[in-house]
Amino acid sequence: MIGSSRTSIALVREEINSEYQNPALADAGRGLLQVADLLSRERLLRSSLADSGRSAADRSAVIDQVLSDHTNDLTRKLSGFLVAQRWSSESDLVDAFEIAGAQALLAAAENDGRLDRVEDELFQVGSALVADGELQLVLSSPAMSTESKQAVITDLLSDKADPATIELLSFTASHLRGRRLEQSVDTLSQLAAERRDQLVAAVTAAEPLSADQERRLAAALERIYGSAVNLNINIDPALVGGITVKIGDEVIDGSIASRLETARRRLAG
Repeated sequence: MIGSSRTSIALVREEINSEYQNPALADAGRGLLQVADLLSRERLLRSSLADSGRSAADRSAVIDQVLSDHTNDLTRKLSGFLVAQRWSSESDLVDAFEIAGAQALLAAAENDGRLDRVEDELFQVGSALVADGELQLVLSSPAMSTESKQAVITDLLSDKADPATIELLSFTASHLRGRRLEQSVDTLSQLAAERRDQLVAAVTAAEPLSADQERRLAAALERIYGSAVNLNINIDPALVGGITVKIGDEVIDGSIASRLETARRRLAG
């Protein structure tokens, strides 16, 4: 997000944090995701709510009327706050509802002492979903409804992950809206890390790292980025040796496989 949307999403996060102790927060998170789904399908409503030419009070009144009797009070309150902000585009408004829904579910998980588990599962289970080529074809098929895609993920993860993990991954995987699954899963991992003001480093290593190696890597990354860094580690023998580190859009590639490929290209040239 850029411009006014970046400022607005920060305000939304603060508003959700103000409801941290609210027992209805998890239900509100689910409600916000449902609103995101609604807006992604209803172009006229989406356009009306993203129109900065209309007053904030007017936009809030519209969404309250749409949601009346269908969601809880907190969902309506947060939805009204969301649409009252300024968004750079209609798609940013939909993204904002998705992000807000995820933030609410993650905050509720943190309040219940389950955030560590959910954060780990979002990375580990999310990585497994991304690596499943057959599943990717299913999720990208226009012949399957959103509900069917969501059911596939829910059934796949049933009894294997925290309910918040299942809810977040099933919604995200079934509402890609032109995005890559990997990108959407990375966003969820980042949102989970933000609950503890940490960056997420997706580390791929040729073989398992020792506890000392993990500590030294985390310390080195913290010095570079000036922030606490949480390591999510995958093992891939194809790297031959070394590691690759991805933080956001930045990739640090120290694998032997990468060096060999670079040498091969130079020889070929």
